[in-house]
Amino acid sequence: MGVGVAVNVDEEAAPVAPRAPADFRLVRTQRTLQIVLGLFWILDAALQFQPYMFSQSFVTTYLLGGAAGQPAVIHWALTNVAHFLAPHIAVWNTLFALIQLAIGVGLLFPRTVRPALALSFPYVLGVWVFGEGLGFVFTGSATALTGAPGSVLLYACIGLMAWPRVAGRRAASPDPDGGGGQAAGIASSAAARGIGGMITPLVVWSGFWSLAAVLFLLPNNRTPTSVSSAVSGMAPGNPRWYADFLTGVAHHLGSNGTETAWVLAIASLVIGLGPLVARRPGIFLAAGGLLAALFWITGQGLLGGILTGNGTDPNTGPLIVLLALSMAPPLETEPSRARTPFSTLVRLRPVLALGGGAALALGLLLSAAYPAPAQETSGMAMSGMAGMTSGASTATTASCTAGNAGTARAGLDLTNTPYMIMGGTAGMNMNGADASAAAGLNTTKANWAYTGPAFPRALAEELLTDGENGPDQIHMAATGCAKEPTFSEEINESQYLASTSEAVARYASLPAALAAGYVAVSPVNYPVVYYVNPGIEAANAAAHRTLDPAHIDGLVYATTPSGKPVLAAAMYVLPVTVSKPPMPYGALVQWHERTAVCGALTGSATTLDITGTTPCAAGTIQRPTPYVTMVWQVPVAGGPTAIQPPDIQIVEAAVMAPAT
Repeated sequence: MGVGVAVNVDEEAAPVAPRAPADFRLVRTQRTLQIVLGLFWILDAALQFQPYMFSQSFVTTYLLGGAAGQPAVIHWALTNVAHFLAPHIAVWNTLFALIQLAIGVGLLFPRTVRPALALSFPYVLGVWVFGEGLGFVFTGSATALTGAPGSVLLYACIGLMAWPRVAGRRAASPDPDGGGGQAAGIASSAAARGIGGMITPLVVWSGFWSLAAVLFLLPNNRTPTSVSSAVSGMAPGNPRWYADFLTGVAHHLGSNGTETAWVLAIASLVIGLGPLVARRPGIFLAAGGLLAALFWITGQGLLGGILTGNGTDPNTGPLIVLLALSMAPPLETEPSRARTPFSTLVRLRPVLALGGGAALALGLLLSAAYPAPAQETSGMAMSGMAGMTSGASTATTASCTAGNAGTARAGLDLTNTPYMIMGGTAGMNMNGADASAAAGLNTTKANWAYTGPAFPRALAEELLTDGENGPDQIHMAATGCAKEPTFSEEINESQYLASTSEAVARYASLPAALAAGYVAVSPVNYPVVYYVNPGIEAANAAAHRTLDPAHIDGLVYATTPSGKPVLAAAMYVLPVTVSKPPMPYGALVQWHERTAVCGALTGSATTLDITGTTPCAAGTIQRPTPYVTMVWQVPVAGGPTAIQPPDIQIVEAAVMAPAT
């Protein structure tokens, strides 16, 4: 019996080892983090090899597009770099893709992780500044919903966590509370194995979500339609099923953008500060991963616009999910014995802790206190890196209004917008009040009126007779209804207009254009004269190039009643080698041809050659011009991309143009 008692005591004295909790983490080790990050880089490299990236569209959309809306200094730097890369963009793009591939492959092998990450850091800096426009955070319209502050910046941040430290210096098991023992909380996660230990993931996590809160509260992002516009702006270019989903989400959000922005800002702030002030960060990491995933499938276009065919990366959503997974701790901190990261920081670095908190509070206060506009404008919709990956809009057949009184539609017409009918006879108001309805696209100023001196009757009758440019005299390359322009199309069009106007400013004087090689291709005794540079036109045809502000085919001059020739427009002529007119700006810039003009019996019908208007004189024949598109330098009613206003309005606008 004594033996039996002894055995029983021994059994009670021997503690039973606690069973280790099941580890359901998807990113358990730093090595896993390195491999996943490498796969992201390889995906980016594959996307960089898409044909779109080797064209001038890549320069316009990503490099020049990143300059739109930026402060003057940043705009100047980005524009100059874009112009430097543009002439040889295919070579540069190949280099970019190979660098990304080298980084990605290097991260897959333990011995090359450090060189790959060392290469990635300076490359990330260049791409973030010049390729992503610093994440658009200085434009006042960027948000985490659409991808700010840019995915490539997160590559560098996660790269710090993936950097393998020397084994002897790695804090593999210190107690984050400084009392010894095994590390717990975020200090025990895979993200805490890199440079900076647990400090790096905490700073990145709280920094991202705190910045997101500030950006959501910026005035431009608190308009009634800001959130719905951000979501609907990702629909063009995506597959029909997904575009319908985005449109439905945007419709559901409606005009609740102000309230939604506040909710998102508060949620972002709680998610970002949670791991700093709580001993159990898991719930905040899970919430952040879920919210980032929601951003990804809505405002970031799912796969960051990859489905559109011109996306460069999967955007920030998946990277924040990866960050959350890598920060998930295998061991939770015991509430009874550990300090929170913020309390530890206050104890060790009180000035830093309190200064950071004060800076965040000030940023939130300034963002929220500034009044939001009553409604957003075309350039105010929430923007970010997703805005850089939207595809061109496509025409539909059931979303816009019919022409006035059943008049046939000409060109792409936007949803529910006025359709201006051109027309004119000699009996119209000779000052152009009736003849000034532009052929432009929905930017038409319905009350546009000529404010200059009256035209001589003979001049007005000539312009109204020979230059009506009515719908029956203009043929559009694309007609029908069109979706609203995306934010990407709007900012890219703005850059296109600015670059074109800057390029032709040197030809404000007609003699300067003649000296540069531009020759008249329409009668010079008529007030509106077209000029083309044969050398540039031939070079564009050989390069299959158009809409390039560095190679502008033609110019249009309008002679005012005083006899002064005024630069009225820059003109792009569709090269004969380009079979389908490109529309990188959706319906904002459209191609058209004039049909009621005459040309020589001999010569190519693809060459811009106008000998006069119908009825054609002997030795000439009626034939349409090549497709052209204009950037007007004078204030025609249809705006800078108007589609061939009546000639009388062109001359009127030349009179009204500021003196140069």
